[in-house]
Amino acid sequence: MLADSDYEVIAAETGQDGIRTFLRDPDAFDLVLTDLAMLGMTGDSVSERIRSVRADIPLVLMTGTPDTLAQKTAATKGICKVLCKPLTKAELRKALQGIF
Repeated sequence: MLADSDYEVIAAETGQDGIRTFLRDPDAFDLVLTDLAMLGMTGDSVSERIRSVRADIPLVLMTGTPDTLAQKTAATKGICKVLCKPLTKAELRKALQGIF
């Protein structure tokens, strides 16, 4: 959906892969979109690690289980938005446009 909306997407299979990819060139990223439930580590843990390297990067957390804990945790970890899945391409685009 992001590539169809003219975003350049760099995908990672796991949270650890995402962190390694980000660490190769942190300044190459304008935004990090992660999922709360991933193999090996949670999206909020990924976000925390990324934020420790680059405090200014917008972080967006997606979750299939909308709960208030994700919302509360997000704020303490520097996550600027929590998106509940499933969402449409238009909803995702609108949410990301509000960040930039």
